[in-house]
Amino acid sequence: MEEQDKLESGFQINNMILLESSFKRINNVSFGDNIGNDLSINVDVNVKDKTIIVAEEVSVVQKFQETEQVNIKVKMVGIFDVIGNSTITDLNEFGRVNGAAIIFPYIREHITNLSLKGGIGPILLPPVNFTKLKQE
Repeated sequence: MEEQDKLESGFQINNMILLESSFKRINNVSFGDNIGNDLSINVDVNVKDKTIIVAEEVSVVQKFQETEQVNIKVKMVGIFDVIGNSTITDLNEFGRVNGAAIIFPYIREHITNLSLKGGIGPILLPPVNFTKLKQE
């Protein structure tokens, strides 16, 4: 039992909800090396008692010669509960760093699936360092 206590983080994922998902593309998408992807990540945190609500929105805009070819926007909310004892006392920071890092792979996978279904091949977003992102 003591080993299990060491593994527990003090937080539990209560729910993960897809709030928004949009995909737009032009008819003639260009493929090649001169394609630019603009990635935007926005994280909002709301703390109520021992519940942390993290809303994360990721936008990907693909451009070729100043023409917007693809626009994808995905917003998910993760609801986390504090359980047991945790060494993390700043719940807002937990949401901005840990909560966002937990939600991001779900959004990344959804964006990859949308791009495949849209016939443009997979858009594979790189992992994000939310600790570093918080500092910027």
